Amino acid sequence: MNAERTEALREFYERVDAHVASHSPRCEMSGRCCDFPRSEHELFCSDMETDYAVAAAGGAVPEAASGQCPWYVDGLCKLRDGRPLGCRLYFCDPDWDEAMTDAYERFHGELRALHERWGVPYSYRRFVEATAEWREAAR
Repeated sequence: MNAERTEALREFYERVDAHVASHSPRCEMSGRCCDFPRSEHELFCSDMETDYAVAAAGGAVPEAASGQCPWYVDGLCKLRDGRPLGCRLYFCDPDWDEAMTDAYERFHGELRALHERWGVPYSYRRFVEATAEWREAAR
């Protein structure tokens, strides 16, 4: 990721986080949302988001249990600043469901526009698989 793309994604994520904060969805700090095998959730992200996450983590992807996010450790997210859009928008709070869907549509459109702006081919795929591929390619 070059500095301009990194800054554009950082600013994008700041807008996402501000939008979420303005709605104050409840977080129970249970870790259920991040424990993909247990919750049966699948997190999707773009390749540009994967690159951003890896850069935020210092350029390396740790080993992880099958189907698990590599930064979900001891029930906590170790990638708060680098987490992708889906992580930033998902909350277990049922009162947030409708607003979450609206926010996802809006911000996912902005994410696609960032890819177009930078001429980065757009693909949206499972985060766990994308990070595993990144780790393997770095070996």
